[in-house]
Amino acid sequence: MDIKTLSGNVYSYLRRTNEIVSGVVVDNDYQWNFSPLHAFSAMLEVEMFIVGITEQCNLRCTYCCYSGAYENNRSHGKRILTSDDISDIYDFIRKMSNKKHIRVSFYGGEPLLHYQLVQYAITKGQELFGNCIGFSISTNGTLLTKDKIDWLISNNVEIAISIDGTRMFHNAHRVDAHGNGSYDNVYEALSYIKHFYPEYVASVVLQMTLTSYRDIIQIAEEWDNDDLLKYFTPSNIHGLSPNFANGVERIDYEEVKELYTQILDKYERNMDNVVLNVFFDECIAYWKDRPIVDAGSAVPMATCMPVNTKLYIDSKKEIGVCEKVADKYRIGNIKDGIDWSLANEIIEKYYQQRVKRCRYCPAIRMCDMCLTAIEYTDEQWNVLCHNERVYARVFMFLYCEMAERGLLK
Repeated sequence: MDIKTLSGNVYSYLRRTNEIVSGVVVDNDYQWNFSPLHAFSAMLEVEMFIVGITEQCNLRCTYCCYSGAYENNRSHGKRILTSDDISDIYDFIRKMSNKKHIRVSFYGGEPLLHYQLVQYAITKGQELFGNCIGFSISTNGTLLTKDKIDWLISNNVEIAISIDGTRMFHNAHRVDAHGNGSYDNVYEALSYIKHFYPEYVASVVLQMTLTSYRDIIQIAEEWDNDDLLKYFTPSNIHGLSPNFANGVERIDYEEVKELYTQILDKYERNMDNVVLNVFFDECIAYWKDRPIVDAGSAVPMATCMPVNTKLYIDSKKEIGVCEKVADKYRIGNIKDGIDWSLANEIIEKYYQQRVKRCRYCPAIRMCDMCLTAIEYTDEQWNVLCHNERVYARVFMFLYCEMAERGLLK
């Protein structure tokens, strides 16, 4: 894999050693040999449990994975956990986790639709685990009233809020059932936090989903010029999950490189921009921090299980590897525990796909394809693998281009 910077310099990536060298170096003959897969019957590293309080939500975001448009996921439903369910979940957590300190994150739907249940779960967890438990909540922010914010912060709960940029971009997709935007409610909650809990601002997790990265320059400018938002740093900026029901296009390297170069030119003129800082940190994170290590003759297969650090418990009390894996692929329930044969079957299926597809891939070390891909057909894998290789090459280009321009921190 090689790239050419805008100054005309050529750099090649060596997949075996993870090095970047000058000039064109062809190493297509090197192949990955994956270590044999072994059956497992324990997950010793789990320390975080994501709990789906409810399937209900007061928004109808256009890209939501629970909109009914995703083939293997549920639609918005009516299920809600009960206080008895919370007790059963804590029993499962106690049996499952070997870690001294655990973390519980409340998820939905919109968990604040059932705020009293969230309060109960937090209070119950504190009683059972004392200082050995921490909490977070993922929310669309529309129901974060002053009283709720006060209580959550006073109980050391990390608040993760979805905000898709500034008003126009957020309201284009994060709407209620009547099509009304939700931005003003989120903004009001952030304003209250900034005014009454300024020391907490840095702890707020802001999740930004963009339907197109072409919007990021305008979002970045507006964010920087907003008297409130400029004090908040997005925790991550990401695109949409692939939805083959709506079509997923094969991206073109030159087109993506041109777009990212435009964004980089803007960043070079204002390196203090909060949004662009996060965006480029994420783009080149692997390249900047990559270990220069000879992979040798065989490498372990990188999979979630059994070394995963988190598990997802949905509102049906079924267990998933994480909240991103499609609903169809559950691996047990809190009453019976993990179905180890099913968990091993899922990993085997994923492993065989990776062995078949990844042997000569130059992008395997920085690939974002994970266990979520088990639901896809061979043709869908072809599209996703193509796009992963394009992004790996674009991000390598960005890293080298930023190095030449003196933009690496």
